[in-house]
Amino acid sequence: MRSLAYKIGVGYFVLMSIGLTTSIFAIYNFTELRNSIEPILQETYQVAVNAENLVETLGDQDDALLMALIDDPELYRLYFDEGRDKFLVAYERAKGTSVLPRQAELIDRIILTYRSYLQASDSLFLLLSQQKAGIARNYQKFVLRPIAVRLKDQCFELLAANQEAMMQAQERIKLRTTQVTVTFIVAAVLAVALSLLASWRFSKTILGPALRLTESVRKISQGHLSQKIDVTTDDEIGELSREFNKMTERLHGYEEMNIHQIISEKKKSETIVESIADPLIVTDEKNCIILMNEAAALVLDLKDRRWMGEPLASVVRDERWIDGLTPTPDDRLSGQRRDHLLSFKKNGDTLYFRPRQTIITDEQGNVEGTITLLQDVTRFKNLDRMKSEFIATVSHEFRTPLTSISMGIDILTQGTAGPISERQRELLAAAKADCERLRKLVKELLDLSRLESGKFETRKIPLRLRDLVEEAVKPLELPFQEQGIGLEVNIPPDLSPVNGDNQQLSWVVRNLVDNALRYSMSGGKVNVKAVEEGDAIKVSVTDTGKGIPEEARRTIFEKFVQIKQPTETTPGSVGLGLAIAREVVEAHGGQIGVESKLGKGSTFFFTLPKSVPAS
Repeated sequence: MRSLAYKIGVGYFVLMSIGLTTSIFAIYNFTELRNSIEPILQETYQVAVNAENLVETLGDQDDALLMALIDDPELYRLYFDEGRDKFLVAYERAKGTSVLPRQAELIDRIILTYRSYLQASDSLFLLLSQQKAGIARNYQKFVLRPIAVRLKDQCFELLAANQEAMMQAQERIKLRTTQVTVTFIVAAVLAVALSLLASWRFSKTILGPALRLTESVRKISQGHLSQKIDVTTDDEIGELSREFNKMTERLHGYEEMNIHQIISEKKKSETIVESIADPLIVTDEKNCIILMNEAAALVLDLKDRRWMGEPLASVVRDERWIDGLTPTPDDRLSGQRRDHLLSFKKNGDTLYFRPRQTIITDEQGNVEGTITLLQDVTRFKNLDRMKSEFIATVSHEFRTPLTSISMGIDILTQGTAGPISERQRELLAAAKADCERLRKLVKELLDLSRLESGKFETRKIPLRLRDLVEEAVKPLELPFQEQGIGLEVNIPPDLSPVNGDNQQLSWVVRNLVDNALRYSMSGGKVNVKAVEEGDAIKVSVTDTGKGIPEEARRTIFEKFVQIKQPTETTPGSVGLGLAIAREVVEAHGGQIGVESKLGKGSTFFFTLPKSVPAS
């Protein structure tokens, strides 16, 4: 029996022959149609264009004659001559493209009339040159104008004759197109009929066994693994049927295959493609590296691909980078990562990167790995450093003049420089208050600058939080009483001690309590409490104020950020308190945050590691 390749080849040959014959026939007819239409269209189009040019240039000459009667005749004589040259060029072209007898007759009439028109125009310019304006106007109206009208009518007759020629050409084109279309439709019908006949024969001799084979395979895919395929031919389909029968005997082993792993790998690849950036590190659920681009390898100083499958801690040499690239269980649960910077030295310059991590999960929500994007923020870090240095320099320069101004105010207030009136004393008191607010602002700016640069000396000693909090809020008890706001301090006496700087941490507590007082209404309440949470102590300050909008909670700990209405004022504050508090808490190894609901108040909290007893 002949092979399947031979059968398919014969079928394809028949179909290709029919298609090729039909295509050659169609190409031939359309080529003939194009060759017959193009000359007709080109001929009629050129005649129409030339006739329109005659009318247009004649109008320009008429305009020049009219303007010569009004303005400078010599100037418009030049315009008229220019139009005359264009008219003669258009006439020669029209004469060369006119093929119909009527068109040729009109062309001859036009040139005779135009010569009369030129002679009359020369007479008009002669009268104008002799400054006989009145005679020239009458000559233009009664002699030249009728000639121009007759000339235009002849040009329009040429246009009409051309339109008539175009209609005749259109009829010829339509007739030719109809002939070609009918011929092609007949050929196409014959080709379709032959193709259908050939396809039917092809399906009967070749596709019949293939369809039976497909049905058997479909039953196997539905789980009927005992299905056997009937072998009815000796060609390739028959051989394929025998191989399928062998394959069904091994399908039970493949059925136990772990499809979950295939889906997981597919999701990882899709996530990597969507999140690809520079530099990029991908780790699995055990924090082993499974993918890394060249930029990440350069940052981590890795020369080869030995990192593949290795734990991140064994590949990265810098402990800070290991901590920054390793998500905690809470990070993996929330799908987010705390905000911090990683530094890298290259060619004597320090580069800063901000990790952005995406957690990979499977269809059940189980963690499969982590994609870490290292965003280059070196430029922004340098700008922030320059800004901090500038602010620190300016603040430092402010201290001396502020001290002098404050001393001068004190001397004037004491009357040392002479007696002062009561009104002057009030003005000096207001100036003294403004100096104190400026001094506070300068101190906060300098403290923040030293904290950011690491120059602020932190003396960490064991502290009892209860004593620290009570000492911090004691100066604020009177303002609470004056504003009618309750203050509660709930610090267990047996709370574990923490290591820290008493002055700095007292400032943090006092700043949070002062903010709660500032944004609470009369009759409200502020609660300060501390609890143990694992290896840390959590201190929280809760108020019953108006709350903080959700979009503002992301930036409230940034420098110079204040959450207030445009009509509100906060004397002596520019939004540095919470920024300093964050630097102090993080310098002690803790974290600071806020929880708030609009209309129900806010809770600011910070954590501090417990004091580790000396062994």
